[in-house]
Amino acid sequence: MNLKGLLSALLLVVLVPLTASTALAQKGSVFGVIVDNESGETLIGANVRVDGTMQGATTDLDGRFEIANLDPGTYALVISYIGYNTMTVTDVVIGDEPVRLDLTMTSEAIGLDEVIVEARAIRNSEAVLLRDRQKAIAVSDAISAEAISRSGGSDAADAMEKVTGASVVGGKYVYVRGLGERYSNTQLNGAELPSSDPDKKAIQFDLFPANLLDNIVTLKTFTPDKPGNFSGGLVDIGTKSFPEEFSFQFSTSTSFNSETNFGADYLFYNGSDTDWLGYDDGARDIPSQLLDADLQIPTESSAGIDARIRGNNEPALMLDELSKSFNNIMAPGVKTAPVNQGYSLSLGNKSMLFGKPLGYVLSATYDRKTSQYEGGQTGRYSFAGSGANELAPDMLLDDNEGSTESSLGGLANFTYQFAKNHEVGFNTLYTRTGESSARFQEGLWQKEFGANDTTSKFINRTLEYSERELLSLQLRGKHYLPGFLGSTVEWSATSADTRQDQPDLRFFAHTSRVIGSGDPILTTKASGFRDPSRLFRQLDETSQSAKMDISVPFKFANGQSGKVKVGGLIQRAERDFGERSFSITPNQPFDGDEASYFSPENMGIVGVDTLSSGNLRYTFGNLLVDRSKLRNSYRGERDIAAAYGMIELPISARLKFIGGARIESTVIDVVSLDSTQGIGDLDEIDLLPSANVVYQLTDNMNLRAAATRTLARPTFREIAPFESFEFINGNFFIGNPDLDRTLITNYDLRWEWFTRPGEIVAVSLFYKKLLDPIERTIIGGTNGQIQFQNVDEATVTGLEIEARTRLDFITPVLKNIAFGTNISFVNSTIDIPETELATRRGVNPDAPSTRELQGQSPFIVNADLSYENYDAGTVAGFYYNVFGRRLVNVSLGGTPDVFERPSPQLDFTFSQRLPMNWRIKLAVKNILGSEYKETYRFNGQDFIYQLYDPGRTVSLGFSFSP
Repeated sequence: MNLKGLLSALLLVVLVPLTASTALAQKGSVFGVIVDNESGETLIGANVRVDGTMQGATTDLDGRFEIANLDPGTYALVISYIGYNTMTVTDVVIGDEPVRLDLTMTSEAIGLDEVIVEARAIRNSEAVLLRDRQKAIAVSDAISAEAISRSGGSDAADAMEKVTGASVVGGKYVYVRGLGERYSNTQLNGAELPSSDPDKKAIQFDLFPANLLDNIVTLKTFTPDKPGNFSGGLVDIGTKSFPEEFSFQFSTSTSFNSETNFGADYLFYNGSDTDWLGYDDGARDIPSQLLDADLQIPTESSAGIDARIRGNNEPALMLDELSKSFNNIMAPGVKTAPVNQGYSLSLGNKSMLFGKPLGYVLSATYDRKTSQYEGGQTGRYSFAGSGANELAPDMLLDDNEGSTESSLGGLANFTYQFAKNHEVGFNTLYTRTGESSARFQEGLWQKEFGANDTTSKFINRTLEYSERELLSLQLRGKHYLPGFLGSTVEWSATSADTRQDQPDLRFFAHTSRVIGSGDPILTTKASGFRDPSRLFRQLDETSQSAKMDISVPFKFANGQSGKVKVGGLIQRAERDFGERSFSITPNQPFDGDEASYFSPENMGIVGVDTLSSGNLRYTFGNLLVDRSKLRNSYRGERDIAAAYGMIELPISARLKFIGGARIESTVIDVVSLDSTQGIGDLDEIDLLPSANVVYQLTDNMNLRAAATRTLARPTFREIAPFESFEFINGNFFIGNPDLDRTLITNYDLRWEWFTRPGEIVAVSLFYKKLLDPIERTIIGGTNGQIQFQNVDEATVTGLEIEARTRLDFITPVLKNIAFGTNISFVNSTIDIPETELATRRGVNPDAPSTRELQGQSPFIVNADLSYENYDAGTVAGFYYNVFGRRLVNVSLGGTPDVFERPSPQLDFTFSQRLPMNWRIKLAVKNILGSEYKETYRFNGQDFIYQLYDPGRTVSLGFSFSP
């Protein structure tokens, strides 16, 4: 049975006991997790007993326990475990609702008497994450589902904006510590995910709805039990898992945007009838006549000659049929924007299957949102020449765009404890997003018309639709083997499929020129832009991986606990990328009506004459041309095998060393479908050592230091031996089969003080040296040829400061108010590639030989001020985020680089518990009305590259949770 079949079987098994699990609802229960106070490790087999009774439980593989069927009242719990001091928890009040107690136990070697504590229910999951972080063996940051909800985040990308040192680019891609997406690694429940973007390594974080998340943990230092292909951070997205009690939640929301929903004419792409579900129903498919990639479309010349001279009309008729095969929609439509809406439903419980506990979580989400900007600007400039005080404008356009995004998400997680010390689980996640956009640009084109021509116009229309899909299936197991040195074995097998489909990307431009005092002359063909075009792209990538980790604990005579851990991983990824490209040769006069221009009357054969010979002479209008190139499609394979060994060694009661090494073998092969092209390949074996030291200055204060080596591999796209043309920005991207991987040496130092539960103060320093970093390099001067190449060396240094505290230390009146902030300062230096440097110095002989990394910000600031009254059910907060200017584009021909300018974001959220288990939530985003701005910087002036106002968004939602 394959994994998909197993999922179906498990769903049938679960549906039967769904209602049986509430049979004990009339009585109370207590549950929780028990961990070692020193290491933070969960304790397996600890005994939890209700004092004075025979009722009790034993902790499982994850240190969890549950005692059910308790009559309402006040109890004391006695917790015991061999080698640990017995603990008694008093004043455990049991009612109708389950009570959660998360507890720590201390070793007998410390010499304490029996510990007696007063019971406290754990309500703040942020505090739990901070506790885990305090005991972690590596430098890490985390954000919980509760914090994501409080901040108003709708997906994982929103959540990552709150993580120290992280910034989100384009609303999708996460940069950690100022390093680009290639230096991050993204996992889902511990398994690496493939990318659905053909040009990037990064996962698009907006694929993960917030409702499906349990937490997001970002590791910033490498330990050998983790993959070695990261330097900025390893981001592990954790989905909801084993529930301790029945849970159900339904929510619905709507939102309004000042630029989209209040009377504006909304630009839209008239696509398919199922776009609202996030998929195209086939309306954008390549016409069936053109599906054969080997089909040769007749040319106008050959079809005409065959008909006139040879009497063979078939080529002309074929050309006519194919030219008429596409629909005539080549420009945006205008309508009233639809109302944004979102829905989510989740269900979780723990039932009994064959007398053993089975936990499950089921969740589904749907979201549809529109966005638009009017009055945006697009500018392109070039160097005006030596001594010029400003840049010369090449193009200045007014820019308007509307987009609609529909997303579906589903999650089904199961965990079955088939024996006391053994459990297996199955996780599945499915997300799908369909996004359509319609763009209209109009303005001056000085490079074509001349600097003094202010009456001629360039008009550009773009229609784009993209479907992204992710399906992740994971089978995992965890086993405690007391008879085998008390070892714990964890394993998983994961299959992940990602897909990005861009069907029928459409581009149509024309010029409107006024000669003298005459009427405007409309032209659809010019040397500066392509003929009307329709592009089809599809990426399919599958990844299978299997890993196993074996942990063997040990304890010294002084009671200090350590661990030896060994394991390995195998992973295989396969990618297929295909591209078909068609253009329309414009032979007909254009009167400004796009729909009429591409109607059947103007496509293909528009006239027929009979010659004296009896043969036919055809007059052709607009004609279809196949621009597809076999070399623009490729197949790639990547095989990675890894093995590691590491030790967690307590040097003393407060000093711990975590060290070891990981060996990773990498084999990558990328082959163009054009056999005349070269093969992109990489074959390396790397040893990646790691040394982490944790010194516990006090019971709640740590000093961490780490020295590690990691790597960054080139992506399939970067080494694929082909070129692709992005007609929107005019660049040719050319693959480089000779790319090597980057080796990175990392040094980290962090001081962290966990002042109180849920509070922290931390300061981190880091330094990274990159050998053979991969950078985008301009290899063709001003003709837009861009290639990824290795450069010699780069360095990154940074400082991170984090603080999170409640304000009751000022006065008890402020006990419900909390403040949090994290600030990062980063400096990066990279040697400019020789070809790029030669171009720069051809314009400016004094141009420096170094620059910052692309995507790197010199600073990142996050801050929040929140109010939470648990008794009243009120939560409110302000959230602020800003980053320093970051390099987004290396310009051509010596023109200054393009930077994204700071765009301060201030958001507000408010939620209130209502009667009958309902809750209302209000959120306002971009209160400051910040614009998105990319600019050239020259001679102290900013010149617009891209500018638009995303507007302010107000959302209102309701949720129900019994």
